[in-house]
This record gives sequence, structure tokens and C-alpha cells, in this order.
Amino acid sequence: MKIEGVYVPVVTPFHSDESVDETAYAAAIEFLVDGGVAGVVVGGTTGEYYAMSTDERFAQLELAAKLVDGRAQLIAGCNSGATRDVIAFAKGAKGHGYESVMLSPPPTSLPTQRELAAHVAAVIDEAGLPVILYNFPARSGVEYGFECMDLLADNPAVIAIKESSGDFSRFLALRKRYEGRIEVMCGSDDQAFDYMAWGVRSWLDGPGNGMPREHVEFTKTMLSGDIELGRRQYGALLAWIWQLEQGNYIQKMKASMTHRGVDVGRARRPLLDLSDGDRAELLAALDESITAFEATKN
Repeated sequence: MKIEGVYVPVVTPFHSDESVDETAYAAAIEFLVDGGVAGVVVGGTTGEYYAMSTDERFAQLELAAKLVDGRAQLIAGCNSGATRDVIAFAKGAKGHGYESVMLSPPPTSLPTQRELAAHVAAVIDEAGLPVILYNFPARSGVEYGFECMDLLADNPAVIAIKESSGDFSRFLALRKRYEGRIEVMCGSDDQAFDYMAWGVRSWLDGPGNGMPREHVEFTKTMLSGDIELGRRQYGALLAWIWQLEQGNYIQKMKASMTHRGVDVGRARRPLLDLSDGDRAELLAALDESITAFEATKN
């Protein structure tokens, strides 16, 4: 599986009664595909998988595969608290033609590094799909440390890591230690320019839900080697990215998409709606970023 470009963990739209809105889901995926993303990640944190039932998650894997219909790569977020459940989701994804699975450490149980490596290896052995590790210890409570990654690095099915720790020194160490074995994908959205300036070729990009075309254009610029234009494009994106980094991320993402004409409803509880003031500040930053990005074309 070639990993290059922008990969977006698509949101899950809900009706006002919190049921899944499949029509809006189709619109959200079309927004991404029309924007030129390289891949769509189904069942990621941005998709609120943690608030969905098992049946909903299996149904979503099937529906997304039909909607994407080969126009972008498909990656399945298969996370759960038990290894056997992760394996079941991964097998379901394979049956629908997904090219890889994305795995964060199981939440709450706080596995050791040896246990975490065994968890990943079991999913690979049972499901038979390549794996992208997802390192975001602020959410999972456990890091994919070097002890775990050393145990996995020579397994050809472990193809990449989405690095979302925000620790740039760790990124540099990962890049050096696992070069040629595990590819590093940018998962720290406020560091995307820096990652790509160091040669990273992919951005697994939650904010891409709201600005897919702009994020794809920036990434293409960086991959072409035009660092100066990339710096200006990324500078234009930062007003909105910084807003997202301040909290209420999923609510802000959904409000931003609705503002851009793709109404994806509200987040599922326990997450609550934005205040009017927070929404106004967010959308002002979004409009500022859109205008500033357009200005880089002149």
C-alpha cells in the first residue's frame, strides 16, 4: 500500500435523535473525494467510533466502502477495548475491501509495551491486513513506545505510524530509528509543515474534513518541493487549526463542515454543542483561513 497525500478520518453525521444520518454521511464522503484526498479513514476518533454500537460500526464499514467505491484508499479504524473485538472489526473491513487498519492502543486497560505489541501482532495474524499504528497518548493513555515498536518494526505488515503526540523530538527519533521499516505519517496537525519539510509524505488529517481541497493543495505543494509556497499556504491554514487545537474538536469540526455547506449535525453525547460565542470565533477563523489560502494563489 503506497502512503502519500492526505488521509481524512471522516466524521459521522447524526440526526437530532442521534441516529446515524446516512444521507449526510454520503455528502461528507463526497466532499472529501471531490477535494482529492488520497484516503478515507472510517471509524476513527473524529468519526466518534467510541460512541457507536458494534452494529453501527459494522454497518458503517460496509456503507463507506460502497460510497467511496474505489475512488480513494480505505483505512478502517478498528479500535476497541478487547483484542478479539478489534480482530472482528478488522475482518469485517477486509471483507469490504479495506486496504489497511488503523490501531491505537486499547483504552482503559493500560497494556504494557509487550502486551501492546502482542495485540497488534494478533490483529495482523487473524485479519491479514496491513496496520497503521496510531500514537495519541493523550487520548489512549498509552504510547507506542520504542520497546513496543522494536518488537513490531520488522513485521512487514506494520507499514506506518500516525504520530499525534505533538512531541517533535519523538518524531525525529522515530524517523531515524525506523527509516525504511515504518513510515511516519503526520498526525500533529499544527506541525504538518514541519513534518513535510523533513520529508514526510502523508498527513492523516482530521481537519481535512472541513478543508479537504486546501489541505490537499498544500500537501501537493510540499511534495513537489516548493517549500516557500507551502509555508505561505500552511500559514493561511493555521488560524483555523489553532482554533481546533483549543478543545471541543469534534463539535468544531462538525460546525465547520456545516458552515461550508455539508450539514453533518451535532456530536453524540456526552459531547455538547458549542456556545454561540465559541461557534462565532471558530467560524471567523475558518473564513479567515479560507480567504488567506485563496490569497496565496495570487
